[in-house]
Formats: sequence, C-alpha cells, structure tokens
Amino acid sequence: MADSLNSIDFMDTLVEGGFPEKQAKALALVMYQLIDSQLVTKSYLDMRMAELRAEMAQLKAELIQLIVTVVVVQTGVTAVLFKFLH
Repeated sequence: MADSLNSIDFMDTLVEGGFPEKQAKALALVMYQLIDSQLVTKSYLDMRMAELRAEMAQLKAELIQLIVTVVVVQTGVTAVLFKFLH
C-alpha cells in the first residue's frame, strides 16, 4: 500500500512549491518510510484473526466449564436445602 504514495510526484510537488531538490528527496523518503512502517498487511491481519479465534474458543470453553460448575453446585445446594426443609 505504500506504493500508493508516488514519491516522485510528491518530491516534484515539493520542488514546485519552493523546496530545494535535496530537501524534497529527503522528505519524500522519510514520508515513504513513515507510511510503510505504519501499514498493516493482510497476512498480519489474517494471523491476528486466527489468534483471536483461538483465544475466543478458549474463553468459550472456560465459560462453558464455569456455567456447568455453577449449575452442578446450584443443584447440590438445592438438593441439600430441599432435604433439610422436608
């Protein structure tokens, strides 16, 4: 995506605006590097999505385990209370 910055056109615009050519080249290079360093690639996003899906699956399993534990404990408490009240 950094290719979408046409550094030559950018540099020409700076030169036309009054920048010395050396400064324009340096600024174009720095801008290109800055933009390139901040871009996220599709492969990175795909990798992160796979990691997030794995984390969500783990959380789902832990939540199901917690719910089953609460239901079992609640059933036990209800049975004990029922026995004592009757």
